[in-house]
Amino acid sequence: MAKDSILLESGTNEVEILEFVLNGQGFGINVAKVQAIEQFDPGRVTQMPQARHSMAGVLLFRERTLPLIDLSAELGVTRHATDYDANDTLTAANDDDKQIVLVLEFNDITSAVLVDGVNRIHRISWEDISPLSSTLARTSAVFTGSVHIEKREILIVDMEKIIGEIFPESAMQDIDALPDDDHRAASRGEARIYMAEDSAAIRTMVLQVLSKAGYTGVTAFDNGQACWDAVQQLKQRAQEEGHELGDYLHLVISDIEMPKMDGLTLCRSIKNSDLGWMKVILFSSLINEQMAAKCRTVGADNYVSKPNSPELIRSIDELCLAEPATV
Repeated sequence: MAKDSILLESGTNEVEILEFVLNGQGFGINVAKVQAIEQFDPGRVTQMPQARHSMAGVLLFRERTLPLIDLSAELGVTRHATDYDANDTLTAANDDDKQIVLVLEFNDITSAVLVDGVNRIHRISWEDISPLSSTLARTSAVFTGSVHIEKREILIVDMEKIIGEIFPESAMQDIDALPDDDHRAASRGEARIYMAEDSAAIRTMVLQVLSKAGYTGVTAFDNGQACWDAVQQLKQRAQEEGHELGDYLHLVISDIEMPKMDGLTLCRSIKNSDLGWMKVILFSSLINEQMAAKCRTVGADNYVSKPNSPELIRSIDELCLAEPATV
C-alpha cells in the first residue's frame, strides 16, 4: 500500500483513517499503523494448536511469519464477506476470497489482522471523531471513539488494547529498574502533570506506572481538546490568584492519536501560545523516524515510544527534576 500520511502537515489536527469491514459494519484504524494491505491467502497460514480463540495462526508475509488475528473472532462478531454498492452502502459479497489481511506495525510489534474487506481511506479532522461516552468506554473498551461518514457510523478500534491483551509484552513495561531513592520520590510527588490519553485501558496503566514511580500529581484527560481547555482554565485561575501557571502545572504528557484534538496539535497549540515554556512529552505507539520529525516540528521537548515506561519516567525526571534518575 502506498501511504502518503506523512504528507499531512504536523499539528493540523488531521488524520487518515482506513475503513475496514466486519460483519457489514465499518470500523476504522489510523493509516499510520498500517504497513500493508493484502488479499488473504489461506495457503500461507499455519495453524497454532491451543492458541487464543482469535488467533487464526501464523501468516507467511514477505519471508517472515506474523501472528494472524481474526478480528471478527476477537471482537465477537460473526464474519461474512461484504462489499460496497454504488450508493456507498454495505452489501453482502458472494466471494469468500475477498477477505483481506491488514499488516499493522506499532508498539515495536508487527502483526496481521484478518478482516472481511476494506472500503477506502478517509482524511478527516480529529474534531470529527467523538470519544465514547464514559459508560460505553467502560463496557466497550476496545473502541476509542466513532466518526460519522457518509451515512455510516465508523467505530475506531483500539488495536493497542487488543494487541496488549494478546501479547502482554507489548503492554506497559514495569519500572522495577528505577533506583530506590526516597528523596527523588518525594520530588516527583511535587510535580503537577496533565496527561491526555484516549484509551481508557492505557490511561489507567500509565497512571498506575506514574504513581508507582512517585508521580502522584497527575490529572488525566481522554482527549487533547479536554486537556487544552483545562490548561486554559488553569491559566485563568492562576491569573486570578496572582500566580504564574508554572506554580500549578509543570508538564504535559500526550498521546498522539486522539479524538477532538490530537497530541501534535495539542503540543503545537501550547508551544505557539504564551505558554511556550511549558514542557511537553509525546508518548505514542506511533513513534518512528517520520513521526519523531513531526514531534520536533511542533516543538515537543521529548517523545517516547509506548510501552517504554522506564524511558517515560526518565524523560519526566529530566524535565521536572533537578537530578534526573538513571534508567
